[in-house]
Amino acid sequence: MARVRRRLEKLKLSTLYSFALCAKGSTEDHSKIGTAGFSRVVYVNDPDRHEEEGFRYPRNEVSTTKYSLVTFVPKSLFEQFRRVANFYFLVSGILTLTPLAPYSAVSALLPLSVVITATMLKEGVEDWRRKQQDIELNNRIVKVHRGNGSFEETKWKYIKIGDVIKVEKDNFFPADLILLSSNYPDGICYVETMNLDGETNLKIKQALEVTSDLQEDGDFTNLRQIIKCEDPNANLYSFVGTMDYKGMRHPLSPQQLLLRDSKLRNTDYIYGAVIFTGHDTKVMQNATEPPSKRSKIEKKMDYIIYLLLCSLLGIALLGSVFFGIWTKADLRNGELKRWYLRPDDSTVFYDPKRAPLASFCHLLTALMLYNYFIPISLYISIEMVKILQAVFINQDIDMYDEESDKPTHARTSNLNEELGQVDTILSDKTGTLTCNMMEFIKCSIAGTAYGQSVTEVEKAMALRKGVPLGDEIEAGGHKEKQIEESPHVKGFNLKDPRIMDGNWIHEPNKDVIRDFFRLLAICHTCIPEVDETDKVSYEAESPDEAAFVIAARELGFEFYKRTQTSIVIRERDPNQNVADYQYRYAIFFFIKGYCLLRKFDL
Repeated sequence: MARVRRRLEKLKLSTLYSFALCAKGSTEDHSKIGTAGFSRVVYVNDPDRHEEEGFRYPRNEVSTTKYSLVTFVPKSLFEQFRRVANFYFLVSGILTLTPLAPYSAVSALLPLSVVITATMLKEGVEDWRRKQQDIELNNRIVKVHRGNGSFEETKWKYIKIGDVIKVEKDNFFPADLILLSSNYPDGICYVETMNLDGETNLKIKQALEVTSDLQEDGDFTNLRQIIKCEDPNANLYSFVGTMDYKGMRHPLSPQQLLLRDSKLRNTDYIYGAVIFTGHDTKVMQNATEPPSKRSKIEKKMDYIIYLLLCSLLGIALLGSVFFGIWTKADLRNGELKRWYLRPDDSTVFYDPKRAPLASFCHLLTALMLYNYFIPISLYISIEMVKILQAVFINQDIDMYDEESDKPTHARTSNLNEELGQVDTILSDKTGTLTCNMMEFIKCSIAGTAYGQSVTEVEKAMALRKGVPLGDEIEAGGHKEKQIEESPHVKGFNLKDPRIMDGNWIHEPNKDVIRDFFRLLAICHTCIPEVDETDKVSYEAESPDEAAFVIAARELGFEFYKRTQTSIVIRERDPNQNVADYQYRYAIFFFIKGYCLLRKFDL
């Protein structure tokens, strides 16, 4: 038995049909290499050569801030005076510097300055927080090859094109890499791309066969490669390149590309060559400049200000027209009707001989006099409310995610009122609108249905027919009361005393039930993770597979370990109340794409 196992360990994952699909090359035309758009040249393990050859590649330091020290004042002022009220008060404040003003300029410009300064201060603080996050990101540590087979811990921002880096399990990739090898003999690694495309399912990447044997630090002492590939672009799902290694040219495909901000999962470590850094990486190519976001309420406020301005202009215009009429009537045929106004000794602001000009000056004075018709404190009040809302969001314990150990973080407070509002839904499949979670509720074995839980479909049908769902439901042709609530297990919601707690051994079709759950525990692509307490958790490519494996585990058939050529499951003895496990070893033989399965008791 031991001899057979040693021989099978020499097989690689590429012999499995599901993993052999990973080795398929790209269908892109590699003859484009060297032409426009496909001109990047990378000297692997020799980053200093790029400067000698005249290549100017960007640093790996990235910035997601909206402002800089130079652009903060002009850009922030532009953002503030995009608001109609602020622009109006600015014009009104400038007019107060003229003799037309009915009050001092300080009383008009001081409130505006306070509002603008407070809002700019808020924008500056939020952008500074984004800067702090960028600094934290750029100062993350990764191991970089520095010659003689030694890898030194280096900050992300110091990574250069051509560096060979070592990324360990559960760490993010600091740049776009070409996968050279991993701890698996076939160069397989598992990647989580949730930060890129929102997918929680793991994706399989595989290195080229010629580099998959580079599994030790010392193997990179004399490594020299030349990678030629496409120029930086925003397409996450395509890549065209070639690798010159040991006098041979090998095509590269998206299967060898590891993107920045994706995470290494279920793989102890990988080695990769840096080909894109900083803002040349695909994730940064897809990132747009921080937009000037304005909420619907703020835009609606502008319309309200327009309405108030029209009302204000109407009132001032009406008063100015009557002022011009009465002023012109003060001097008729040389007679002074309102002699106490001294029209014979007047200025341009009150001159019966130039009544239209006096009326226009009165209009400007009236606009300044009535400008408090528009509340300048409205914007500062809303800004204060938004800041407090952002603080409450950051401290809301109900929005803390225990699974990822991450609290909510409001990077900006401009769109608080937009939270929870859905304007447009663009969907390519039903999974887009769901939680992407599956639960094992029912199953049918040898023509017998097991599981007393009610599915959503049954609830909808009962509601449609007007039949109430009581405490008793049909299961297997007879009615049984639902069992008491047991501790909820994520992905498992099967309730049936006939097969739970080892009771399936008393069923007439117990052999079929045993084989059914053995298949659930074996036929999948899940990866087990065993912690210090011998508790097993699973990483699956889809929630469906995870639900099947968890159901098998809860019913006594625990998927425990996977090797390249075998699977180990732990079966709980149904005749024992304690966890007395029997280990079963499943070995796979592959003959021309067909899989033969043999089971051995350990």
